[in-house]
Amino acid sequence: MSAIDISAVMGSALPATLTFLYQRLEAVLERRRSGRVAEPEADPQIPAELVGDLEMPLRINPDHLASRLPELEVLALAMVPYTRAPEQITAEDARLIEMLGRARAALEDVYGQRFTFRGEPREQSGPFSELFFDTVAGEVAGMEAQEAIRGSATSKIRAKSVEAGGKVVGMRAPVIEDRT
Repeated sequence: MSAIDISAVMGSALPATLTFLYQRLEAVLERRRSGRVAEPEADPQIPAELVGDLEMPLRINPDHLASRLPELEVLALAMVPYTRAPEQITAEDARLIEMLGRARAALEDVYGQRFTFRGEPREQSGPFSELFFDTVAGEVAGMEAQEAIRGSATSKIRAKSVEAGGKVVGMRAPVIEDRT
């Protein structure tokens, strides 16, 4: 989720990357302003440059949004000049590459999904769960599908200790599937 990953995106994929990330930023901020954070988003237009499968509809984690809100607002404002003058979008623009990497990291946290673009050496797009606990006394599940989680799903759970009777489950099915 770093600028190094984004710097692997070249040519025609870079404008599509910026457009997708900017649209997601705008959608998140608009939903926050309108008080509709809890509602699932209408399916966004997914560029061909995005590799993997996103879990639809996109859902915003309100707690993660609250912690990332100032950063998301600044990133959205910083991207506006590039959306108005796409000829400025180049892989040599270190500021742009850094900004895209930060925007992606924040959006991945808010949506709980990876956004990977063609040419990047990272896991494909799809849902992920990363949970960190000092102590687990009850049950913790990283992902639980009622009828389907599709894409390159990843669950990471770290706990310093699990008490007697505690239970940690990375993923539970029916239907968690990676079609790659």
